[in-house]
Order: sequence, then structure tokens, then C-alpha cells
Amino acid sequence: MLTAASSTSLGFEPDFVNSSGLLKPAMEGPMVKAIRKRSWRRFSVCVVVSLGLLVLAVAVLLLSFERVLLNSYGKRTIEQAFAKSHPGSVVIIGELDYSLASNCLVAQSVTLRAANATLRIGRSSLIGVCWAQLLWGANSLPDVLAKGSLDATNLLVDFPQAHYGLRAAHLRASVPSSELIVEGAELQTLAGDAALFAAHEFRTTRFHVIVPECRILGLVYGDLLRGTGYRARSARFSKPFFDALVDCDKPTDPFDQPPLMVHEALAAIRLPLQIDSLTVTNGQVRYCERMVAGAEPGVLTFADVNLVAAGIANRGQPSAAILLRAQGKLMNAAVLKVEMTIPIAPDSFSFRYSGSLSALDLTGLDAFLDIAEHLRIKSGIAKEVAFDIDVAAGQARGRVRGIYRDLEIAILDKRTGTEKGVGNRLASLLANTLKIRPSNTPDAVGDMKEGEVNYAKRPSDEFLQFAWFALRSGVLDLISH
Repeated sequence: MLTAASSTSLGFEPDFVNSSGLLKPAMEGPMVKAIRKRSWRRFSVCVVVSLGLLVLAVAVLLLSFERVLLNSYGKRTIEQAFAKSHPGSVVIIGELDYSLASNCLVAQSVTLRAANATLRIGRSSLIGVCWAQLLWGANSLPDVLAKGSLDATNLLVDFPQAHYGLRAAHLRASVPSSELIVEGAELQTLAGDAALFAAHEFRTTRFHVIVPECRILGLVYGDLLRGTGYRARSARFSKPFFDALVDCDKPTDPFDQPPLMVHEALAAIRLPLQIDSLTVTNGQVRYCERMVAGAEPGVLTFADVNLVAAGIANRGQPSAAILLRAQGKLMNAAVLKVEMTIPIAPDSFSFRYSGSLSALDLTGLDAFLDIAEHLRIKSGIAKEVAFDIDVAAGQARGRVRGIYRDLEIAILDKRTGTEKGVGNRLASLLANTLKIRPSNTPDAVGDMKEGEVNYAKRPSDEFLQFAWFALRSGVLDLISH
């Protein structure tokens, strides 16, 4: 049998072979094609295996040196990128660690310094982030963090210009769960009350706030990360403590801007805001006024404060309003209940509120009145008090109804704080005889005097101050002859 090779050696070249002595493709049989196919498969497998080994080698290399890469190139890249995108601000990242199995990035510390604030965070971890999408910029931030969760400890934010600092022991933010939880939060002055008041030429208020736990549920992280709005189903504050101290020994600032009322504060928020419900449970409020620097202040307290507000928003129909119900123990004695309806976008400063106060020994108010009003209640029992007040265009009008008996007051000396002295005794006698109604009880047909509320908003009034001053005008009218 002649083969292609033997035919060529005999001096002639068949037309089914080429010049190299190989069979021409047109004459290849099924067996030859199968051999070629198997060879291509082997080549493909070799390529895939080689690439896999290369990837594995790179992975092993990265895993072996991940801490070095993270804590050199990785940190440097992040810090430089932040400085470039936020001129004037600096971020300093502590030691980093990454677990590929759990997709968890851990930072031992993070410090952010801006022009008017400094943020320090202790150990924090970030899990569930799609790093590939983030590095390649293929998706928006909400998509990258769609399954992400942040767990941070020991957060410290200092505001040197405002002389305040904000602390939080623990923060947890979960995008999949749509929740934000903050534990052990506290707002306080950086250097104490004396330093804060000394830094202000005019009257100011010192705030101290403690919130053991705050839970924001149903938080729409997509809107938050895109910067298009703030929306949440509920915000819950457990056992908060609110303390305010006013240094009344200083004059008010004549050039200070009037405080924002609720609707003005809402309108000042540029992005849409919507919180379906806000709840405060077992809170405490302490309001103090200091007449002399370094002296003891007058103190007014509310214990067991519970509050529910619904419909908090800065956009809506003209009839949209915030509905608020609250109650607490005034001076840890009488239960004060308040209901408010606050329109979110009124044409002018308008709202409505009503409430009631249970039985109270009025001498319990002396801890505040002695110092803040230079007035002492010698005796008096309030059986019940109710009020209903409507505010339209900054003008409050309404009624105060109250049953009380045996009311007697003493006028105190503004300098010494005592009721002694001929002038003080005479002023007290005239007040009790000519100005004060000692009792207000129903007559034979059930009628009794009601106090008229008539108060116009002053430029310096804050929202709660205005509500109290309006109510006080009705109380003073009730107890007057």
C-alpha cells in the first residue's frame, strides 16, 4: 500500500498531499478530525488550568500580604481620595484587617478632621459591601451598600466653635434591615458650664442631653445615600434625659436672629423629610434659670415623660400637620398632659394645643419660682387645671379653667431672695389682698372664673417659651381679682 510519504519518495506527489507531505484538509478523514478536536480540547484545558493556577497564585499572594497591602497602599489610596474630594478635610485610618470568608473589613480607628469639627471612631467593622462594584465604579453607592452593615464603637464628635461634644458608645447601621441603632449617646459641653457661659457675651442656654438608646426603623437608606431625602417609619428614644440651663444674669443679644419656630425649622431642611412616628418613653426634663453667676438656679422638672408624634414632615398638603401627645410628672407630683396640632407649612406662625394638670400642692413650684420669678407660694392646692389655646399669626388666645384653694404668695427681695423686710411684707400683703384670688371653686350653680389667654409672640420667644408664656397669661388672669 502506498502512503503519502512513499508516493513522494517514488518521485511523484499526489494531489491530495501538500508540499510538506501532510494530508490536505479536504482529504482528512473523520479520525483525523477527531484527533485534532481532542488536541484543541487539551490545549483549552491547559490554558484554563494555567489561568486558574495564576489566579490562585495571585490570591495566595494577596492573602499572604493582605494586611501589608491594606495598611499601605489601601489606606494611602483612601486617605488621598478623601482629601481630594473634600478639600480642607483629612481622614486618618488606623490598622485595617479584612476577612475574605465573611467579607468583613475591620478598622481599629478612624479620625476625620474638618474645619469646624473632629470625628473619632474606635473599632468598627463593615460587612456585606460589594467591593468589586465599588472599585470599578460600575454601580451607584446604594447598590454597592445594598447588603452592607456598619458596626462602630466609641464615636466622638467635637465642635470646638460651638463648645460642644457628642459621644456614642455604639452605632449599628444595617441597610438590609433598614435600621439605625445608637446606644449611649450624650451631648455635653467640652469644658463645662462656666467656660461655655464665659465664651458668650450675651445670654445663652447650656444643653445636656443623654439618650441611652435610639432606634430608627424603616430607614430608607437609598434616599439617604443618594442625598435625595430623609425617610423613616419610626424613631424611638428610650429613657432620654434633657437638661437646659439659661444664664439670665446676662442681657439678651439685641442682634440675635429670632429663634426658628417648628414650621420654620422644617422649611429650613432642604431635602424632603418624613418620619411617620416619633416616640419617647420614660424621659426626664430639667429646665433651669440662673439669675446670678455661680449661684443655684431655679429648677423645673418633668419626670416619666412619654411622647408620641405622628406625621413629621416638611412637605405635604396645606392641611398636613404634626399630631403630638405627651405627658409627664410636673415636679415629680402632678401629671401634666398636652396635645398639640402643628401645621407643617402654615402661612404664619399658627398651632393649637390643649391639656390638663392633675392635683398639685402648689408650694412644690417654689424650687423654680423663688429664683426665677422672685415669688414664693406660701400655700395653695390645685385640684385640677385644664387649658385650650389657639395660636393664629403669632397671637395666642384661649381659656384656662382651674379649681384651687388657700392660695397665698410672698414677694421676695431680688437681691437677698428672702421675704423679710418691710417693703417685701407690704408688697406681699397688697398682692394677697388686692390682686390674688385665694380660691376658685364652683358656686351654687357650678360657675367659676376662667382665665383668659391673650399673648402675642415676642421676637426672642422660642417655641416652648411661647407656649408657656401664653399659658401663663391665662393662669395669671385666673388667679387675679
